[in-house]
Amino acid sequence: MKVKSGLYSVAGFTLPPGEAQSAEPDPKPWEKTEIVGKALPRVDAYERVSGSAVYPSDVSLPNMLYAAILRCPHPHARVKAVDTSQAEKMPGIHRVLTGSTPGCAIDWYYNWGASAKLFDPNCLFEGDEVAAVAAESPYQAVDALRAIKVDYEILPFVADELKALEPQAPKLHEKGNQVGEVEKYQRGDVAKGFAEADIVLEESYSVSCLLHTPTEPHGCVVNWDGDRLTVWETTQGVFAIQDQIARTLGIPQSKVRVIGHYMGGGFGSKLDAGKYHI
Repeated sequence: MKVKSGLYSVAGFTLPPGEAQSAEPDPKPWEKTEIVGKALPRVDAYERVSGSAVYPSDVSLPNMLYAAILRCPHPHARVKAVDTSQAEKMPGIHRVLTGSTPGCAIDWYYNWGASAKLFDPNCLFEGDEVAAVAAESPYQAVDALRAIKVDYEILPFVADELKALEPQAPKLHEKGNQVGEVEKYQRGDVAKGFAEADIVLEESYSVSCLLHTPTEPHGCVVNWDGDRLTVWETTQGVFAIQDQIARTLGIPQSKVRVIGHYMGGGFGSKLDAGKYHI
């Protein structure tokens, strides 16, 4: 906790070189607190427990269409052809989008410099987006997905991040599987610490893949009003969503409004925009 020109410090703990020691005396323990340790109601508690809170999943607009996304069933594959002719003829279907649809050649940027297209022919993981439909009901949208035929070329893959860095590993990107520079964080003298240690134990540890599992799934409702876009989103970061949507679609941020009053859980999984927004 910063205070004036220094930092509060813990008695008996020496700060590392380069970090200022506080010139202020350590604060005295609190004898009575007004906030800490007291039971306080959440500002949105009543709305949540009473069912009156409106989540993005609850938003319904006049003449609203429902979107569904066709996803690649393979961990690595190349889309050779997509046949949407049957889906386009089904009742309630307003539009079917693929990588060859005019206007859909949109660049999509992942973190650390990796990029792809909105519907990229090179599918990088199971669940990568291949096509999307807009229909008058969710059921019609899902039925249309089943009618889309995709010809895949199934490609080799590895699921181990260390094996993926080996020279002979299957490449996901033309430049290789390492898409950015290695980030290093170092503090103190590591070599000296090892040299002075009584025992040095080196082991490799791994854990299972962990997934965020919020009660409310990822999703959004969008509405165009002229050249202005309003997005109701279950998100932990409305400004990040606003920025990413504006940059990807090439429109000013002032034309994009993101509303996220309530969210049914996120746990870090709802910080950024996804392809489904676009």
